[in-house]
Amino acid sequence: MAEVRVRVWRVEPHSLSHYLLVLLSDRREVLPMAIGLCEAMAIRSVLRPEEAVPRLSATHDLLGEFISRLGGTLSKVVIDDLWNKVYFAKLHIALNGEIVTVDSRPSDAVAIALRMGAPLYATDSVMTAANEGEEPPEPSDGDDSSERDFRDPWQESV
Repeated sequence: MAEVRVRVWRVEPHSLSHYLLVLLSDRREVLPMAIGLCEAMAIRSVLRPEEAVPRLSATHDLLGEFISRLGGTLSKVVIDDLWNKVYFAKLHIALNGEIVTVDSRPSDAVAIALRMGAPLYATDSVMTAANEGEEPPEPSDGDDSSERDFRDPWQESV
């Protein structure tokens, strides 16, 4: 199963109770998913630490600490399935010379990966399914996506 590298592109309000997390591949394919406010704030706190409200450790911090304290490292996160418009992901944890995979909600997996500096991937089949009939996003005036800071999802929409 082929994997495509993705990165956080935008996180924006979607409705009164949900945010839209948009991941973008190097092939300019988008992977949009609705996430909750808590997950959006957890992602934002890593990407924009200067705006983060001082707080106690969150669940994503705790899980990262568990992985580290048990001697593991998060080698990658893979969004590996899309079923009935619901995405599924796996944390790939290197532990004692082997890779252990743990199922996760994609929004939680992204928040943990950002905290631990792990790369994000989606399977080629998920990217294809998410982009059926969709055109890749066009850069706006003056936006060269190769130069864009993809770590800043809170900037104005493209």
